[in-house]
Amino acid sequence: MKQKPGRIIILSGPSGVGKGSVNNELFKDKNLNLTYSVSMTTRAPREGEVDGVNYFFVTREYFEEQIKKDAFIECAEFIGNYYGTPKSYVYEQIQAGKNVILEIEVKGAMQVLAQDTKKEILSIFLMPPSLTELKNRIKKRGTESSEIIKQRMDKALLEIPLKWNYQYVIENDNLINAVDKIKDVLQKEDALCSDARQSRYWYLFGVVKEVITMRYLYFVENWKLNVLELVEDNHRVKSEDFDFMNHLTVILSDRIYEDVLAHGFVNSLVDKDFISKKVEKLMLEVDFFSLKQTKLD
Repeated sequence: MKQKPGRIIILSGPSGVGKGSVNNELFKDKNLNLTYSVSMTTRAPREGEVDGVNYFFVTREYFEEQIKKDAFIECAEFIGNYYGTPKSYVYEQIQAGKNVILEIEVKGAMQVLAQDTKKEILSIFLMPPSLTELKNRIKKRGTESSEIIKQRMDKALLEIPLKWNYQYVIENDNLINAVDKIKDVLQKEDALCSDARQSRYWYLFGVVKEVITMRYLYFVENWKLNVLELVEDNHRVKSEDFDFMNHLTVILSDRIYEDVLAHGFVNSLVDKDFISKKVEKLMLEVDFFSLKQTKLD
């Protein structure tokens, strides 16, 4: 039987947001089937970092030679140093059925996301709870001068608005909570996890559908009737076949899931009272006249 290819999992965010700490926790879970993409850089090793494990530490001249050879999936210059992801290792691991984590700078992630490989990419933007907390985390490293810290904070202000280019935005307010959220996303996306547990998203989906059925079924039925009254005759059959209930359930479930990933605790996704209140609130906010009748898988 042919091996199912793995995925490229982009874990990106501002410097100091905690990408390394999150990755260390993720790799403790062997069920996630992860392998680490070792990036190449021209910066000096920090205390405890090992060449070939944390990074491939190379000279600027060597790195620029590799750029000319098109040897990187992505590369970028950041605070005076190059960072890049070598192609060969990544694609070998994907073909072997491994999920390859790319812990990369935002500029590099934008390069990867612009490529024609989106089906094999899962992108996650890691957000700090606040800019103050981000600055404190950088300071605690004790490796950067005040000027470098300022440069990193200025860069963060430019990078954070790019979070909407990613599939998922996850706040790293608490390490364990952030890691649990990422694990749930990997299970939801069926990213070759050998863990039999189902993503909390599907529990959320079931409760949302239950709430809509119990409290808003009359509304859904009338929404469908109104749409059928408005559509032209040549689109009527397609609209009659459209699953309005499922469409609304997906919209509300996705909104709640995204909100919890960005600002909440992952266990809220299995809290019926929490979900019910969120559905009530969202039903008042959704603009039903602008919803697209896209085909749902």
